[in-house]
Amino acid sequence: MERRYIYAAIIGGGAAGMMCALRAAVNNPDSTVLLLEKADRVGKKLLVTGNGRCNLSHRGAAADSYHGEGSEELINILFKKYSSDVVIRYFNEIGLMTRTDAEGRVYPRSNLASSVLDVLRMRLVDYGVETVCGADIREIRRVRGKYEILGGDVCVTAEKLVIATGGRADHAGRENSSDILSPFGLAVTKTTPSLSPVKADSVLLRSLKGVRANAEVRLLHDGRIIKTECGEVQFTDSALSGICVFNLSRFANRHAGCEIAVSLLPEMSRDAILGELKQRVRINRQGELADIFVGMFHKSIGLALIRTAGLKPATPCKYISFTELNHLTDILSDWRFRTVPRQDFKNAQVTAGGVKLSEIDPRTFESKRHKGLYLIGEALDVDGDCGGYNLQFAWASGMCAGDSL
Repeated sequence: MERRYIYAAIIGGGAAGMMCALRAAVNNPDSTVLLLEKADRVGKKLLVTGNGRCNLSHRGAAADSYHGEGSEELINILFKKYSSDVVIRYFNEIGLMTRTDAEGRVYPRSNLASSVLDVLRMRLVDYGVETVCGADIREIRRVRGKYEILGGDVCVTAEKLVIATGGRADHAGRENSSDILSPFGLAVTKTTPSLSPVKADSVLLRSLKGVRANAEVRLLHDGRIIKTECGEVQFTDSALSGICVFNLSRFANRHAGCEIAVSLLPEMSRDAILGELKQRVRINRQGELADIFVGMFHKSIGLALIRTAGLKPATPCKYISFTELNHLTDILSDWRFRTVPRQDFKNAQVTAGGVKLSEIDPRTFESKRHKGLYLIGEALDVDGDCGGYNLQFAWASGMCAGDSL
């Protein structure tokens, strides 16, 4: 197999890798930019983001929506030059029309994730980026200041190398960055799943499978509130899910001793909830306890609340005591689920952890220890909240590294 000598190789054809390759090609029109992707096509993960609509950015993207050691400094530096406005404007320039919803989330105007990928692929071709799919990279070596990349039918030497392989939550078939970076001795933070359902230790969940409810959710660790979110909670047979829960998952998946407190009526005070339950007992006095939640919640939620309180749904309402109503009120305001740290990445959208940010120059994303080596996107210890923040970081870090090349 003949060795090729090129200017820049980008390993990983996801969002960050494609953007980096495009910007590098624009800036170096007479040099070879090679995009290497293990899967059978680039950008496969993009097609499933935002339920197939691709929530590609968020107008409010700022440091407080990101996590990882040193992420605040990095995001502040990066977004000063590559803000969401800059990213969206660039997409408009290369042919993608976008729209912004009332929450600040940005989508392609077509509402199709494929539109984002199609535009990127077209521009990669236009600017002469060479794309090799099915590239199973097995080894990277640094030899005389350049980077030898080997694997399958790939045998190239590049002056510049960009690692954009994503994390363990990447289902597109790409390598995990920690595997191919091991020879470089970079400091890495342990990876855990993020933006995932949170597993809970509760026998009641099976009866709630498929049920949804609007609520406030609070993540507590050893009794201390870590984070609070509002939105739709989705119950599965073993976990709590939904965007509001996803935003709690980073911490919950890393730490034992956590609980999620669900407040089903966050807009009402405790006294107001108690008054509502008293009124419902009065109007259903001849019925059963389960009847008081009819017209209030899904029937399965009402039954689960009653069982959590240690009561029987068939108990006649006229026999319910004030103490029992008080207990039900507490549960409506503070329904606790003990969480179980999750280590599998099967249902995670993002990987928390990765190469430590102290390893790179935040102005260029170049390694401080290895000249010509760049790390972007999910390869780094940066992960954002749900709502377009992670793709915004992918595009911005790709643009920064591509321009730095």
